[in-house]
Amino acid sequence: MTIATERPTPTAPRPYHFPAFERQQLSNGLTVWLVPLEDSGVSNVHLLFDAGAAAETEAHGGVAALTAQLLVTGTRRLDASAFAEATERLGIEVSSESSWDSARAAFQALPQYVGEGLALLAEMVRQPRFDDGEFERLKAERLADILQSRADPGRLADEMFLRHLYADSVPYRRPAAGTPETVSELRRDDVIAFHGTQYAPSAAHLIVAGRFDRDEVLRDAEQHLGNWSAASPGHRDVTPEQAGGRRVVLVDRPGSVQSELRVGQVGIDRYDRRYFSALVMGALLGGVFNSRLNHRLREELGYTYGAHAAFDARRAAGPFLARAAVQTEVTVPAIAELLGQLDRVRSEAPADDELREVKDFLIGVFPLRFETTGGVAAAIEPLAIYGLDDDYWQTYRQNVESVGPADTHRVATELIDPNRLLVLLTGDAQKLRDSLDEASFGPVEVVAAD
Repeated sequence: MTIATERPTPTAPRPYHFPAFERQQLSNGLTVWLVPLEDSGVSNVHLLFDAGAAAETEAHGGVAALTAQLLVTGTRRLDASAFAEATERLGIEVSSESSWDSARAAFQALPQYVGEGLALLAEMVRQPRFDDGEFERLKAERLADILQSRADPGRLADEMFLRHLYADSVPYRRPAAGTPETVSELRRDDVIAFHGTQYAPSAAHLIVAGRFDRDEVLRDAEQHLGNWSAASPGHRDVTPEQAGGRRVVLVDRPGSVQSELRVGQVGIDRYDRRYFSALVMGALLGGVFNSRLNHRLREELGYTYGAHAAFDARRAAGPFLARAAVQTEVTVPAIAELLGQLDRVRSEAPADDELREVKDFLIGVFPLRFETTGGVAAAIEPLAIYGLDDDYWQTYRQNVESVGPADTHRVATELIDPNRLLVLLTGDAQKLRDSLDEASFGPVEVVAAD
């Protein structure tokens, strides 16, 4: 038996070409994206709307998520039970969800049921039932989930980081699915009003990927969606202003034996010319297993099971965030090490071999996201939502490959400002406050977990 003593050397990535697609437009302005995959045994249909959380007013935070959830609970013609029976008869699974920048209703079906599935999907989004009982049930579930999330130190840290990162006027400072204060005040009429305003064909996109008859899909789309005349007001502009400069916020959880660390600042939007350099730099810091943060905090020091860093690029600038969970007794040295790695990526360009390993990973795993028809349909979504170039996925590997050491160094100096970093942690304030003051990471503020 031969025992390998060296790590295998990666070979050059195999060529990959994103499937060809076409765009058509219905008479009412709705855009149809067709991605034929003849070898596929199924088809995925995604219907996108400009109905994400960014479209909400702050008083109605969470209405986008609740509206999307309610779509799959029936139509005017079909109550919840009858709607479920209709999907089972067709052998399709229907879903609906929202994010910050969009809402999506979708299903997967065998090719022969795409037409009937599309008819049901159109009925679902055009004539939702919005049953009183279902509304109250889902609203109660959402409120319970919020309470549960605040009992989880990781989810609590995520929420509190955003709350303290963005200025009060920025919707990004709250969870996309709302807060207890906003969700508890929502009424069924709010859902009806949001749906009537934001679910409109003028800014909608229908994506069909898999095996299907092109002409039949276009005919069915025109029949079931083409006579829809509602107009969308368009998305709301968000000005991502950061709240304050360098500081430390300690979220007190008495008795906690661990600290959840969150360090970051306002990052970039999806249109930023530095997007790919930021993507590679984020992976270098904390996006791959052997990233700098993970290697230092996990492998060398044993402080954590995993450390991560990434940019969350949205229609407006989302957060840049580095994160880790550590034992209470190593909280302060872990913060120092994390900040040290942020300083290091700003102070020097990475070595060629280190950057090569990061890019090889990003390039190598790239095709895996398109192994299913659902993955291909999902890949069209950013093109539709953000208006990215049609060759975005064809040139993705090339854009990653073109990022050099000087690019990651430059983008690090431009996008990571030590004077603006927010250091937030959840933990036992009685055990941590004095050592945080002595460490001089920045002015320390202690806040309650609730």
